[in-house]
Amino acid sequence: LYPPHQTCLTEGCPIRAKATVLKKAEQRHVVLYTLDHGPIATYSIHLYCAGCNTNYHHGYSVKDKTRTFYPGIPDIIQVGGHQFVETRVVQMWRTLMLVSWTSMSNCARLYNVVLKQNVKPPPDFPWNFELMGDHVWHGFVQLALMEDCIERHTILSVPQDGDQKARFMDAISERNNRIRTYGQEELRHYCNKCTRFRRDDSGTLTSKYSVVVTDGVTVGHPCCAIHNCHAPLNNNNRDHFCPAHTATHGCKCAIIVCSNDALAKSKVCHLSEHQAVERTYQLRGQSRFQLQQRLLRSQLAHPTDSVARDIPLDDLVDDAPLEEDYMLNIGANGKLRARFGRRRTHNEQLVVAPCGMILARETFYGAEGVGSVIEMIKRVFRTNDIKPQHIFYDNNCALSKMVKDDPYFQNIGLSVDVFHFNCKHAVTDRWCQENCNPAAFEDLLGDDGIGWYFNSSVAEQTNVWFGGYHAICREMIVHRYRFFLDEMVMQKNRLTKAKLEKEGRCPGNWPLT
Repeated sequence: LYPPHQTCLTEGCPIRAKATVLKKAEQRHVVLYTLDHGPIATYSIHLYCAGCNTNYHHGYSVKDKTRTFYPGIPDIIQVGGHQFVETRVVQMWRTLMLVSWTSMSNCARLYNVVLKQNVKPPPDFPWNFELMGDHVWHGFVQLALMEDCIERHTILSVPQDGDQKARFMDAISERNNRIRTYGQEELRHYCNKCTRFRRDDSGTLTSKYSVVVTDGVTVGHPCCAIHNCHAPLNNNNRDHFCPAHTATHGCKCAIIVCSNDALAKSKVCHLSEHQAVERTYQLRGQSRFQLQQRLLRSQLAHPTDSVARDIPLDDLVDDAPLEEDYMLNIGANGKLRARFGRRRTHNEQLVVAPCGMILARETFYGAEGVGSVIEMIKRVFRTNDIKPQHIFYDNNCALSKMVKDDPYFQNIGLSVDVFHFNCKHAVTDRWCQENCNPAAFEDLLGDDGIGWYFNSSVAEQTNVWFGGYHAICREMIVHRYRFFLDEMVMQKNRLTKAKLEKEGRCPGNWPLT
């Protein structure tokens, strides 16, 4: 694996000015994972330019402790210190994640079982041919970041020092923040399946009526136990509090009403009744029934690894409720409330167009509160050219009351989708019947007033797909969690757009062209 060029590319380098071929080379043993031939033992060669102190590797150059990737998407991606993977293999992994909710561990397992073809390393070769889940993740991240740089006409640069996990963290966080600030790439989407265009007899556009659906799905990651705290955890998500709240709450007794400090190697204080609560919690957690329930919860939807691993029972992730009641024989008031479990984010709130395009995703920490939904809608659709004319939400009867005097929602219809309206909203709720009945909005009705023009249940269908990532994401740190889900949303949107183009739905981005 050679660098793609044999001359220096650094501006101002005297050796580049002479167009001298770089001859100082070093090589090392590496493994190349291919799609057609399995793993191959080979060499990685890098060239050194003494004029500017730059090392040129197969996929990037290194100068002043900065790794700068070459423009474009390479055919081969380095995923470890001595591991390289064909880009086609990384694209296959990403597709498996998208269409079948395959975890990184299972992507690696698939390659080792199916594509490795029982190939063994040559004698005295220093590396084995076993592919790991971390290799899959690093390939996934680099491909996504390089594609992102192409879209923005920039070059990917990361620190050369540090391990592979930390090297891309700043680039991951930067993309996460940019997507939250400016939205998904299909935020400005329209097509004739999610937007109703009205034209006069001459064909001139007279009006448009665009519709979105918002709903929540229970996919989340561990977070600080203080309600609605967004600060990330440390220590691989094992902590119960963020660093700031660890200083103030990390040593306190787990009993809710108690302000005493906890004893060493304990979660409760010195009071005997509080210690009895902890013993009850520990005994119940070690029971066979609880261990079975814990394992089932941790593997909900899809297991992250198809092969069982030999791990201690205590290492099974405890997804017990954040707060629980304990009944003890301690007098008149025999109930104590304790906080032993980790808090998780409440849900992911999606905004979906009736054509299936996901326009926005937001993590709700404390609850799927109506106020949070209102804030999200205003932030996502902050310009009039992309503001929808109608929003479906299963709790619009409460939301519409809160925004009835808000100018932002003055020209936005707020109704409940047909299923929820017929099955879950009381006929006696006069406000809901008069303001949130979808039949009251003429533009929602089909041609000649028959049926419905828009598919308002699309959010529920999208939640089924999105919920498949529960097991994959549940223990991710927050930066990886956001990056992974944003990438899956983008990839699904690209599939959806290709489908809409094939159906002749004329997808585009506002303003209308």
